[in-house]
Amino acid sequence: MTRPGLPPIQIQNSDPRRLPPIPTDRGLRRLVRDPLAYFQAIAAQYGDVVCYRPAPETAYLVNHPDFVRHVLVDNNRNYSKDTHINRIFNDVVAEGLLTSEGDTWRKQRRMMQPAFHHRRLAPLDELISRETSSMIRRWQDQSDHGAVLDIAREMAELTLRVTTQALFGVQLDGAGRDFGEKVNEAVVVMHKPSNPRFQQLLHEGKEIVAHIIRQRRENFRDSGDLLSSMMVSCDRETGQAMSDEQLQDQVLTLMLAGYETTASALAWTWYLLSQHPEVTQRLREEVCTVLGGRPPAYSDLERLHYTGQVLNEAMRLFPPAWILGRRALGEDEIGGYYVAPGTTIAICLYTLHRHPAFWEQPDRFDPDRFAPEKASGRHRFAFIPFGAGPRQCIGNTFGLMEASLVIAHVAQHYALQLAPGSSVTPQAVFVLRSGRELMMTLHS
Repeated sequence: MTRPGLPPIQIQNSDPRRLPPIPTDRGLRRLVRDPLAYFQAIAAQYGDVVCYRPAPETAYLVNHPDFVRHVLVDNNRNYSKDTHINRIFNDVVAEGLLTSEGDTWRKQRRMMQPAFHHRRLAPLDELISRETSSMIRRWQDQSDHGAVLDIAREMAELTLRVTTQALFGVQLDGAGRDFGEKVNEAVVVMHKPSNPRFQQLLHEGKEIVAHIIRQRRENFRDSGDLLSSMMVSCDRETGQAMSDEQLQDQVLTLMLAGYETTASALAWTWYLLSQHPEVTQRLREEVCTVLGGRPPAYSDLERLHYTGQVLNEAMRLFPPAWILGRRALGEDEIGGYYVAPGTTIAICLYTLHRHPAFWEQPDRFDPDRFAPEKASGRHRFAFIPFGAGPRQCIGNTFGLMEASLVIAHVAQHYALQLAPGSSVTPQAVFVLRSGRELMMTLHS
């Protein structure tokens, strides 16, 4: 039975090998206009493997956790990251960790992994606390006058300051806001890499990063930041260290992917909490009980259970990295369907995280889904906000730590409410944004 308003399934029979269903209405305009709604609609209509673009480059939407595991883990060597969106990102970070392949990627991963060991990350809790406290003090001055704050912008500025210091050991100070604006604008126009404005933003961003690296080289000391770790790291197989050019690519990768995704996760968390005061109350009670009024520390995270559940549920409904792309190198089979070499595989996390076979009332915000007794029996690949397999996001632990500490710290002081008349619509660009503005009011 088909859903009203959607075209019937069309199966192409020119190839004797079994091919997935193809919507007769190609829907490319719908895909461009609202990819989230489009992917949800075709998954609900046609199943867990759908050929949504048969030509000029064949593309499948894959939406079952078993099939996701097959692509990202079990047969991951058959799938490269050479997709359209990754080619665009490659223009920004060249051979950075996010887009590199094969031996180049494996070498980079080996060299960068020590930078994200918990021994490096745990001491960064003081930095996160200091920057969050500074933001809250500024909020207090504004809240006395009934100010309405753009929380999306506030989270972006906060995570930018944390990222630049935690990863690179420097403060951008007055340039921070300007650099954040450049990244925000670049993300919006990234789908058109030939755009002169994009090229200008890219050039300016690279100049800032090159300046950071030169500054650190001149007076190098290992101050515990993650750039220090990358600078002193040598590949255990070749003994080589990273060149300045390689460091620049990795810095750009981590700057773009690190702060923007965490800012998005936090913005969506505050939005969802504003719509569910009972969850906010329970969160604030936990924070009060565990912390007793002091700033949260890394060691507190293991006791802030509900805080972690709130963050996970926000990332389930609005995953910052909302889509993963792979390209088949050789023939394969997914869900009984033939995969030809060169086929693009799209994994839409927004759709996967709302799969009705794995999530009861999937559109409902319910942090208790992630209580241990409920989460233990769930399919491991039904929830993958940081990807999965060998290419899982290297910064996932840092991102979770930062976001959890910020949530706990802010919740000690304020509940946030959506400003009257505000409209929030997800924007599926490089990350899943809450919109350019997310206007909210503060309540003690």
